[in-house]
Amino acid sequence: MNVWLNGHILPLEKAHISPLDRGFLFGDGIYEVVRFFDRTGMAMDAHVQRLERSLQLTHIKGFNARELPALCEQLLQAENLRDACVYLQITRGVAATRAHMPPEHIQPTVFAMAYASGALDTLTTAAPISLSVQPDLRWHRCEIKCTSLMGSILPMLDGRHHNAQEAILIRDGFVSEGSSSNIFVVRANNVITPPIDTDPSILHGTMRTLAMDAARKLGFEVSIRPIEEAELATANEIWVTGSGRVLASCVSLNGKVFGGGKPAKMACAVINGMRLAVENLLVKTP
Repeated sequence: MNVWLNGHILPLEKAHISPLDRGFLFGDGIYEVVRFFDRTGMAMDAHVQRLERSLQLTHIKGFNARELPALCEQLLQAENLRDACVYLQITRGVAATRAHMPPEHIQPTVFAMAYASGALDTLTTAAPISLSVQPDLRWHRCEIKCTSLMGSILPMLDGRHHNAQEAILIRDGFVSEGSSSNIFVVRANNVITPPIDTDPSILHGTMRTLAMDAARKLGFEVSIRPIEEAELATANEIWVTGSGRVLASCVSLNGKVFGGGKPAKMACAVINGMRLAVENLLVKTP
């Protein structure tokens, strides 16, 4: 396996990062995950914009987010991959000693790797997913895609006794997001998702936007509004969106069968709409 480290592509076993890297010591870094189909990144412009936002909000300097597409292309070529996910991580870098306040002049550590994922023709139906409902105890800057993910991992661990793969997080009685995803609920013909500009904010999900676009094109009503926790149990469908899963449909909630135990009808229609949108993009891409 070849990886990208600080401007160089090299074998994984030769990629070395200092134990004094602030990403290792403090979780002081950010990341992005981009899904590729036939070497075309889904919502690449949105990923670049989100990366720029994360770099700005964390005051991490020394990497231009607009280099992301070229970096991904070089890594995919090195790994001879066309259908893949690319993971990029940028930490604040290595300092001489462990101190909470970073030095003024520090070079970021930039690491990326690519791994194979399903081809576009596998997105014919929404994947089934089991969910649990957990309290959202994370910090208030969730619009930053940071590497400090303990607050997201713990609710996933707490949901294991329900055999849940993902957690729906609840803050002050309302759905915020998933532990690694955005959340949608469906009531009748209405597709509902929480707003991203709340206080505290949630992640600006790239697949969230593509799912809303596909739902609108199918004629479904799309509403952006707060979702009460009580609405989950009575929803017709619950969806999870993210770069890795694209869109998954809830079949189990807190250990109980949900929605007949199989991917829901509207979820499958929307993921097919997302697939068609990507197919159209691939046709236009030389």
